[in-house]
Amino acid sequence: MTLRSRSELDSRFTPLDALTDACERTCAVLIIYSGDIHPSAVTQQLSQLPTRVVVKGEVSLPNSLGRTRLGKLNAWFLSSEEYVSSRDARHHLDWLLDRLRRKAEALRDLQEKPCVKMYVSCPWWSQHGGGGPSLWPEQMRGLAELNLECSFSFADYSNETGESDKGSEDKAK
Repeated sequence: MTLRSRSELDSRFTPLDALTDACERTCAVLIIYSGDIHPSAVTQQLSQLPTRVVVKGEVSLPNSLGRTRLGKLNAWFLSSEEYVSSRDARHHLDWLLDRLRRKAEALRDLQEKPCVKMYVSCPWWSQHGGGGPSLWPEQMRGLAELNLECSFSFADYSNETGESDKGSEDKAK
């Protein structure tokens, strides 16, 4: 992320906040559904190791519950989750975009193949049942330059621990 001047940063409504208490966890994931193209070919074309792949017709390694799955399609994933500790989605997107900018031509070549679909997914887990991520023009510009759509999904588990209820009681006092 590069700002042109200090005044651009000063004009922002939402400052970067790696420890925001509104978010429990977030990440940014490039997901490439590669059709008939094997995920190893995607790795080779992008010169980038994925964080995970799914290979059509192959059985996955056991998950934490010991379960395996048969791959129904070819998929290639690059996730910031293990590499960025921030709870600010912009930090995760910046990490992902930094890796992808050098691969813009290879991404475009993949995007031109009729069987290939790709996007960036940003799951966002709410800490207290509210809030949400913010994007700055730098992240939006980076996604646009790479012809990538961005999808946000939200999860709120605050009622499981009673945290939302506590907050409501505090407001009533």
